Amino acid sequence: MNVKVKNLEKTGKGWNIFLRVELDESELSRLDRNSLGKIEDFQVDLKRDELYFQCYMETSEPWEDEPLEELLKALKLEVEYKVNQVLSR
Repeated sequence: MNVKVKNLEKTGKGWNIFLRVELDESELSRLDRNSLGKIEDFQVDLKRDELYFQCYMETSEPWEDEPLEELLKALKLEVEYKVNQVLSR
């Protein structure tokens, strides 16, 4: 699994953040597609062998004093955790 930031869009009070998750063949075969809609805090789309996660983060949230790079690292870890939850063992 490879999680990358695909795009950042600055808005008036925050950021629209788009992440792409590349799945290998094994991960894709274990993906529970029905569970994707149950993932909270993100809009999730599956396109071929990639998952796309989108979320909005307001700068008025408690992490506003965190550098953007640290926030993105944390989001990538959260997305990886959520993807692992929808992979059957």
